[in-house]
Amino acid sequence: MTITASNGFYYPENRWSWQHMNHLYPTASLDKGAGAVSSLPVALLNLDNLPVKVSDGQTLPLKQVLADTFTDAFVVVKDGKIVYEKYFNGQNARSRHQMMSVTKSISATAIYPLIKQGKIDPGEKVTTYVPELAGSAWDDATVDQVLNMTVSLDYTEDYDDPHSGFNQYLQAMNLAGDNHEPGGRKGMRAFLQSIKKGQGPHGQILFYATPNTDVLCWIAARVTGQPAYQLIEKNVWSKIGAERDAYILLDQYNTPFCGAGLNATARDLARFGNIMAEGGKLNGRQIISPSFIATLQQGGSHQAFEQSHFSHLPFMKNWTYKDQWWISSNHAFAAIGIYGQTIYVDPAEKVVIVKQTSRKVAMNRDDNDFFSAVAVIIKWLGQPDPQKTP
Repeated sequence: MTITASNGFYYPENRWSWQHMNHLYPTASLDKGAGAVSSLPVALLNLDNLPVKVSDGQTLPLKQVLADTFTDAFVVVKDGKIVYEKYFNGQNARSRHQMMSVTKSISATAIYPLIKQGKIDPGEKVTTYVPELAGSAWDDATVDQVLNMTVSLDYTEDYDDPHSGFNQYLQAMNLAGDNHEPGGRKGMRAFLQSIKKGQGPHGQILFYATPNTDVLCWIAARVTGQPAYQLIEKNVWSKIGAERDAYILLDQYNTPFCGAGLNATARDLARFGNIMAEGGKLNGRQIISPSFIATLQQGGSHQAFEQSHFSHLPFMKNWTYKDQWWISSNHAFAAIGIYGQTIYVDPAEKVVIVKQTSRKVAMNRDDNDFFSAVAVIIKWLGQPDPQKTP
């Protein structure tokens, strides 16, 4: 198998590349900071045989569901302790894995302080901050519409179509396709400027599109004078007590891919998720704004969500989308990336589940099977005596 920057985002090359993206693409490091690594005690339970009902009607043991869905890492945290941890496909606890759109949620979390400080006004037009986007789809869109993915775009977020807007976006950033095109690639920001408005108005329908997050990061970079990856490092990664530096992919002009470029270990993502589950606190110290977490738990627009194709997915019944996070009907919330990347946070049950995957296609019934497993795991861990083996 020959793995290059042209094919590293796709199966089967992703089985190797998503643990080694820094070997293929330019990246920026997210420093874990000088502080101590935050404690994440291990108190393992044997959940291998926990019965999970999957999409075809079968009931399978959890260990088989993980194997069948091309899992690379799976970590379950309950009450601040790792209670289940599995690695596959050559991965281990120190492997940093490509997280796709989980990056969106972490980027928005890092940018929220700028909103709280009044440096970014959600009600303001995007072009107030980034006039270069005049004439594009974002010409008359607000920052709030970018945050909540309700911008109307003439763009297709179809991951498996090689000619879709998403795959053209990767190609523009030199992250896919023939990287020796005559004249070179346009880069992320030029591509953003080329996207036009869709037929409908802004603000009515959840139109999930990766470029929105990169517009958000462009706004953040403009108001701070810093690359967006430095904000992610400063406001999130250096504060969570991470064990390893993370890194984020860059385009050929060193612009960070805030929409889908983060790479980190499963344990460090569990640390971040656990802080979110604890109201934004680490060892009693406020890391993430509690008002941001409270806003997430309130959820987003049901009307916008119901008009999107996501409302038809079995596992997303009665969900909403808010500030680049997915919010479930029970006020848990999740950072979700295609091909199976997830951080699921249930503050009420104090459960965090991280899944890293390198499967064949972007979205399929594996997603429903994963969330079926999530429900079974949380119910099992909520028993008076979860020590017994399933």
